Amino acid sequence: MKSFRGLLAAVLLAGFPLLVLAFVGGIVALEVVALQHNVFAAVKLGIITVPAAWILLKTLLKVERTTDDEIPGVPVTPEAQPALWALVRELADEAGTRPPDEIYLDPDVNAAVTERTSWLGLRVLRRRMIIGVPLVMGLRQDQFRAVLAHELGHYSNKDTRFSALTYRGRKSIARVVNGLSRENYFERFVGWIFKQYAKLYFAVSMSVCRAQEFAADAVSARLAGTEAAVSALRELEPLAVTWQFFMNNYAAIGWDAGYLPDRFGEGYRALLTDPTRAEQMEELRRNPAEEKTSRYDTHPATRDRVATLEAGAPVPVRARGERPATDLLTGAEAMLDQALFTVFSDEARAKRRTDWHSLVAIGRRHAAAEAAAEVLGERTLDMALDLLDAGRHEELADPEEKPPAGAGPRARRELAAVSIRGRLEVVVRAALADVGVARWSLSWSGPAPFTVDGALEDLLPSALDKATAAEADTAPLRALLTAAGVSTGYRPSVTLVRS
Repeated sequence: MKSFRGLLAAVLLAGFPLLVLAFVGGIVALEVVALQHNVFAAVKLGIITVPAAWILLKTLLKVERTTDDEIPGVPVTPEAQPALWALVRELADEAGTRPPDEIYLDPDVNAAVTERTSWLGLRVLRRRMIIGVPLVMGLRQDQFRAVLAHELGHYSNKDTRFSALTYRGRKSIARVVNGLSRENYFERFVGWIFKQYAKLYFAVSMSVCRAQEFAADAVSARLAGTEAAVSALRELEPLAVTWQFFMNNYAAIGWDAGYLPDRFGEGYRALLTDPTRAEQMEELRRNPAEEKTSRYDTHPATRDRVATLEAGAPVPVRARGERPATDLLTGAEAMLDQALFTVFSDEARAKRRTDWHSLVAIGRRHAAAEAAAEVLGERTLDMALDLLDAGRHEELADPEEKPPAGAGPRARRELAAVSIRGRLEVVVRAALADVGVARWSLSWSGPAPFTVDGALEDLLPSALDKATAAEADTAPLRALLTAAGVSTGYRPSVTLVRS
């Protein structure tokens, strides 16, 4: 059945150019006949049909075109990473296939193999393996071995031979369907036919792709052990979630202030080993997110892949696989930094680099200064406190939170107090940080904690409560700010955090 579906997918892909040529030939024939009878009618017909013919021909010419797409990531030579290359070659030999010609390290939580081919995949030009450095940093050696064996299994099953052409074929068919006009009746008719063809081709080719994934999983279990292959599959989601969290909440924390970390890998390793994060990853392993799959997915659901592996004959895991995969890579953290910067924009490359503790302090100070500036507007901090003393609380409250229309002055102040408490605290924190008596600290377990020096730490909550009460008393807060060295005319400036 697998062979039949593979043959059918190849036939359908080969049939796509024939379908295109049939339509183009039909259009040309119609034009010739029309020209023989009525030139004006031929011109009108051409206005309708020629755009569709052009789209079809342009798409056809791109199907078999070989491209030299730039591979994102860092190329790895055998001289620079001998242990990694030795493992890949060993696994390729055991899988009964030729090893890749090139290995690249990139910043994705993924691994892949590709082949540049010609002659509809019959001639192999170049083999490449792409390995995500986050996998190296987050997997054990037995799990890493399973991931590499899975990818090499695609070579041994010859899955990659037609993959590039099949991918371009899918894109070409989709381009035809999307490129034809929805207003021109003839193009809508042609688009409908190609859409039905695309549905059939996608369903068949995706079925073949899923069968190939199961076959590559079998190679993974055979070369690395069943438990290693299963645990590697279960580890991918926790690593992907943690990596995304790391990039969004830590690596980018100083972005708006103009900074990036000088050692991404060091930070990612610290996040992975933090006890709180480790517990969250373990929970994801025990209770993975429910996967939503469709008939067009190239990969089966992870739960189905795990079930298939566990249903097969168990293969023991090789000894010493519990060591971290980073032991196989020279300078894993430095390689992650290099891999990241190959895909970063010019804007990212222009950012300053600093250590993690400074990055958190700078990033949070910048965010606080921006938020404080929004709260105060054109006012100084003293002017805001004057408004509270005058009972004009609403002018500092969140403009999105409106009191009821019939509320009296005191009720309106009380309703505004909660909003004002949080907004004023933002301003005061920015002020204390700007004079150097408070700061945000790095924590891999949660949000960066804010600490204030000395006795000010204990006095601050009470002073804020009194200043924002319905009957405001700003004297304690003013005294605290003066003792801290905050000037009476303080206004936040985001440029302060760039110094």
